[in-house]
Amino acid sequence: MQFPLDIANIASTWNQFMALMLDANVTSNLVPSVNWDTLNSSVSGRLFQYAPFARACFEDAEGVVGTYDANACAFAQAHYSDGQYRDTIPSSYQGLQWETCPSKGESCLLDWTNPLNEAAFDAPKTCHQGSIPTYFLEVQTATDVQNAFKFSVETGVNLVVKNTGHEFQGRSARPGSLALWTKNLQKIEYEPAWIPTGCEDTAPRTVVRLGPGITFSDLYAFGEANNITLPGGSTPSVSATGGYVLGGGHGSLSNTAGLGTDRALEFTIVVPTGDVLTANACQNTDLYFALRGGGGGTFGVVMETVTLALPRTPIHVITLDGLSSDANTTKAFWKVLVDNSREWANAGWGGVAGATSLQYINPLPITEEEARTSMQPLTEFAAQLNLTVGQEQYDSFALFYQQVLEPLYAISGFPLSTVSRLLPAKNFETSTSRDELLEALLNASANHSLTYVFATTPYAYKADNLTSLTPAWRDSLLLIEVLDTLEYNATASEQKAVIEGLSKSMDYLRNVTPDSGTYFSESDLYEPEFENSFWGANYERLAEIKLKYDPLHILDCWHCVGWKGRSDEAYSCYP
Repeated sequence: MQFPLDIANIASTWNQFMALMLDANVTSNLVPSVNWDTLNSSVSGRLFQYAPFARACFEDAEGVVGTYDANACAFAQAHYSDGQYRDTIPSSYQGLQWETCPSKGESCLLDWTNPLNEAAFDAPKTCHQGSIPTYFLEVQTATDVQNAFKFSVETGVNLVVKNTGHEFQGRSARPGSLALWTKNLQKIEYEPAWIPTGCEDTAPRTVVRLGPGITFSDLYAFGEANNITLPGGSTPSVSATGGYVLGGGHGSLSNTAGLGTDRALEFTIVVPTGDVLTANACQNTDLYFALRGGGGGTFGVVMETVTLALPRTPIHVITLDGLSSDANTTKAFWKVLVDNSREWANAGWGGVAGATSLQYINPLPITEEEARTSMQPLTEFAAQLNLTVGQEQYDSFALFYQQVLEPLYAISGFPLSTVSRLLPAKNFETSTSRDELLEALLNASANHSLTYVFATTPYAYKADNLTSLTPAWRDSLLLIEVLDTLEYNATASEQKAVIEGLSKSMDYLRNVTPDSGTYFSESDLYEPEFENSFWGANYERLAEIKLKYDPLHILDCWHCVGWKGRSDEAYSCYP
């Protein structure tokens, strides 16, 4: 049962493909004890069931809507790793393991390394809903969210908040749940002289008002069209607000422009008590603090975010490619990074490196010669290997993104586990501490699929001290992420072994940075002492805020503020 990926011969259009995946009839018997019709009526018929992305490829299915269809299967195979298609489908997750329930051996996946591999879907393979929510509510208004909260209290049905599905922790996936799907909240408006609501004495600022469905691809194009810079992340299909901002949000401009959470100036949110609130530096300041780094999916549903816009400026770009992946070369390369990270951060540089390449950018008003001089240690290292450091200048960050980054990061949709750690500046102070840090980094990365060295902390940025993420972000120079991919058919025990292996490796860096922390959104699934790692001394205050705005604990998610814990039935599918 193999279908060729010849898109020209696929009769099924995207809309037909979607139609095969959803069922608007809410009288399904998947949760027979709950009257879903009542909720559907209250939200103008926008309650749907969605099948897993690969549903059409399976002749055998249990507990899912949709049908087997060869043309629709071919379409799914062709778009299996296309992040921008995936984020339009409510039941699609960019981390494929969150579409499964490994503890029960239930899934509906194709082989992400080869979607044509018929062993993944031929009988006796059966398509199951896995951890994909039972129903999705397409949120259009605050009233929709209020009705969903009321429904959850009355029925006991768990709620999750789902946007584009980019995450490592499965926080927007849960079997038997109702997902509040915010992707279609597509508002984007430019306001050149904005004053926060209730802050009449505040000087006006240039901002953009965003709905949670706006992605980075949308954001950068809008910024370029309006002659402004809107910093953000690299993956085009990630929401530019949503969990990115609520959990921190880093990118290549973060060193000088701050994190996504730093630039968020106002939120409109529906909290679980049913209130629709505006949170900024002048009103509901406790909630404003919580939303700026306290994590998504737990304090309410954000309907709109106001984010700071910066002037459109040229950027310098430095690149190095083609390094050998042998251990000696990697050690020498990363030594250059460790030895020079403080100087480069102070000079305005930010970006990312791996084992074989580097890409840094600088938005400060420096000359090409000044850029070249500040990166001289990298140039000298490359020359020893007969390699050349590339240097370019782009008229804006958006143009650089569209021409360079967007094509590189468009691929998505594969099972991936990660661990991470922030590396404080004090570990870079002496040659001895730098050598110790380098050795720990090499040990942490050994025998894993990928390691990213992110120079994306807000080290050179002057923060306003109204954010709730761990203070470790402020005095760290690098964020390290180590990742491993999973097989599409990995069992619960195999997934657990991968996660535990990553966690054990990250202990090398944890041991030399005992007072540091990590990034809420891209962290170890088994992060030890997660409250301290994600929020540090801010956690106690966050827990109080959570209780104030969600006293019935309607919203809960893995390693979030006020988490119920692993023993809760909601997390039965976690490995």
